[in-house]
Amino acid sequence: LEEAAFQLQQIFRIDISIALNILGIESMRAGHCRAAFTCFKLAADRGYSKAQFNVGLCYEHGRGTEKDLEKAGFYYCLAASSHHPMAQYRYARYLLQHGPGSFWDRQHKAVALLERAAGAGITEAQAYLGVFYMRRLQPQEKRGLKYLLQAANSG
Repeated sequence: LEEAAFQLQQIFRIDISIALNILGIESMRAGHCRAAFTCFKLAADRGYSKAQFNVGLCYEHGRGTEKDLEKAGFYYCLAASSHHPMAQYRYARYLLQHGPGSFWDRQHKAVALLERAAGAGITEAQAYLGVFYMRRLQPQEKRGLKYLLQAANSG
């Protein structure tokens, strides 16, 4: 009985998060950016990765809230850790451009995220990796061409 109650609580929590995220999307489409951000943030704080990604977008572009790249990176990281492919791409880009820590550590982590996102079919990640591998100090043409071809095939 306790397990069943716990499962129902989890389902309810997820359903509310999905509803809040959808409400946020519809609010954004209607031009109500502040309301959209509020909905996304409520769902994100409940652990919903799609909403975490949307909060990251809001912070990155200053839609419904102040622009804050550090907070955008934080929310992209949360969503990426839940295997959200586009968040993996965005967080990788954040790490390469603004992230904390040593450049080599950030680059290693970013490339791993980009490869996961590319493997999930994110065209932007495929193209980014293609260019990345082609422009290295010691280019890896085969690898770069593989990703550029994937991106081209995806349009």
